[in-house]
Amino acid sequence: MTVGLLITRDGYKEDIIGLTKAAVKKGLDVILFMMDDGTRHSQDKDIVDLMSLKGVTMSLCDHSAKLRDITETMIPKGCAAGSQYQNSVMNQDADKVILI
Repeated sequence: MTVGLLITRDGYKEDIIGLTKAAVKKGLDVILFMMDDGTRHSQDKDIVDLMSLKGVTMSLCDHSAKLRDITETMIPKGCAAGSQYQNSVMNQDADKVILI
């Protein structure tokens, strides 16, 4: 089973980390997609470190990131910078999606 986290807001760091770790602990895969103000989480080491957990993938909307002065060189390795296509893929592949 796969859980998607659609992260559209700044804040809620502990919720993102807690939900992701709880899902992984239960053997679930997690897809994180950041857009709008949620792209600011791509600059948080604790959030970025979630990619090291088995079954966790991360991507963001590069347009949203650029509007928030997050440049291409600031996007962490392993975090796919793309478009709303990544959002649609997450919604297709995830069994459940949680909006944060």
